[in-house]
Amino acid sequence: MSTRKVWLMLKMKAVTWVVLLCLPMAWLSSASTCSGPALIPGIPGMPGAPGTNGQDGADGPKGNRDWKPRPTKKSAPGQTRDFRDAGDPGEPGEPGYPGKVGPRGPAGSKGPPGPPGPRGPKGESGDSESSLKSAFSALRAITFPPRRSQPIRFDRVITKINDHYESRYGRFVCQVPGLYYFTYHITSRGNLCIHLKKSSPSNRGEKIVAFCDYVYNAYQVTTGGVVLRLEAGEAVWLEPTEKNSVIGGTDGADSIFSGFLLFPAN
Repeated sequence: MSTRKVWLMLKMKAVTWVVLLCLPMAWLSSASTCSGPALIPGIPGMPGAPGTNGQDGADGPKGNRDWKPRPTKKSAPGQTRDFRDAGDPGEPGEPGYPGKVGPRGPAGSKGPPGPPGPRGPKGESGDSESSLKSAFSALRAITFPPRRSQPIRFDRVITKINDHYESRYGRFVCQVPGLYYFTYHITSRGNLCIHLKKSSPSNRGEKIVAFCDYVYNAYQVTTGGVVLRLEAGEAVWLEPTEKNSVIGGTDGADSIFSGFLLFPAN
């Protein structure tokens, strides 16, 4: 409290005590002659100033070092609840771009062989006789003479078994090794010389036999034949020389080249 407030409080207390002392004296002076009115209680005084701090109390008894706090029971952990309403799951997003290809890992060890698979269905019976057959016969339908030192094309196929004759090139290509018989019947008008040739993967063609016939301004048929041993991949054809009067594509004057397998090789 400030000094002014304390001084005011003391002044009011002094006034109060003076009033209280004067009231009984006035009552006593008038009591001998007459009775006056009853005393009126005075106004309560102001609260007094706070007293000074008291002295420190005596020290308490010494505590026990062995005292331990009483264990308390551990409570279960609380549960957190979300009171918000969960919405419906959203639609899946678009797939992302594929990542970069990682480095190639080391090759794994070879695993054990697997168990044998189930037995397959029985296949159809093979035809060994059909696979060992080979024959052809073709005629020349081209009207202009063939070129010198070029295979004579017999372009119209009459018979072909196992497709070993190539009509586009006029040659037979062996697929079944063995003995073959080849023959030809060629109509010509004039001098004619024919070579029967054979080629292999190691050579472009060697002359096997040659047939020549000499006439002037008259139709004739030249015939020849030969038996050859062929290996797979070898080819046979007919080839003219400079004496070339082969006729083809004429009615009644056909030229034919034929061949067939006699015995397959063992």
